[in-house]
Amino acid sequence: LSIPALEEILKKKRLSVLDVGTGSGILSIIAAKLGAKEVWGIDIDGVAVENARENVEKNRVSDIVKTRKGSMGDLHKKFDVVVANIDLKSLRRIRKPLLNHLKKRGLLILSGILEREKERIRLHYLETKLLRWIKTTQEGEWVCLTFRRSK
Repeated sequence: LSIPALEEILKKKRLSVLDVGTGSGILSIIAAKLGAKEVWGIDIDGVAVENARENVEKNRVSDIVKTRKGSMGDLHKKFDVVVANIDLKSLRRIRKPLLNHLKKRGLLILSGILEREKERIRLHYLETKLLRWIKTTQEGEWVCLTFRRSK
């Protein structure tokens, strides 16, 4: 669900992207191939980061995609787009760091959310008063939420 959201947002616009919980690096790679000017993939799992680096190399986007082991607190940058395809508990916990790395008017894509959880997490992010909900997409029981930062 994050891939169509990235396709719609990036459209060769040369934006910067942060992929939180990069895992295999697939969203970072796709963002680069869709025309992002700079992509950072970050994950707390060292094995995932090594896997992501290998995949970035294989897909010939290492000039655009940087992968890093660690937390968002280790990054001191803001991005046009922040994408997080991770579990609900983590999405609730890392709300503030996600927003801290999102530029004004930037887009936030959250996925890895089950349909029964979508309203609770949507309201959790809206209560910050920093975001405007843009859209919800769904496939089966899985949901993707897109927001725009207003301030």
